[in-house]
Amino acid sequence: MIFTAPDIPGARINDIDAINAVITHPGVYGEGAQIVDVQDRLVVSLPGIVVGFRMVRRRVHECHQAVIPQSRGKEAIAALRKVRDWWWKTQPSDLMIAAIPDNKKAARFTMHALGFVRWGEISAPCPDGIERHHVTYKMERPR
Repeated sequence: MIFTAPDIPGARINDIDAINAVITHPGVYGEGAQIVDVQDRLVVSLPGIVVGFRMVRRRVHECHQAVIPQSRGKEAIAALRKVRDWWWKTQPSDLMIAAIPDNKKAARFTMHALGFVRWGEISAPCPDGIERHHVTYKMERPR
């Protein structure tokens, strides 16, 4: 992956404090989600938003996003679209995938708004340790 921030005001790459400000928000995951290292990921943070990418295999990346409740809405979708566009312009990837818990309707709506398509279903553990049904989404590099 190429670790340079997108040309979006306030965008940062792998900034632990900015990431934790979003994921530890009580409306997202809470204090138990605090991280100390991004490991092998590229994480773009904007005020109230984080988007993380992890290589699954060559030219295939998994995508995760989190948005604090106060930042959700049209502005968040617009910002996420900018991150998505930056990703396709700068990163060596042909496929982005994501698994969204079936009970997260707003997240599933966001995936569709970003241009992801429903791909399949899996059962996987969530951050709270409970195994839940997930809907998988994919987006191929635009031609």
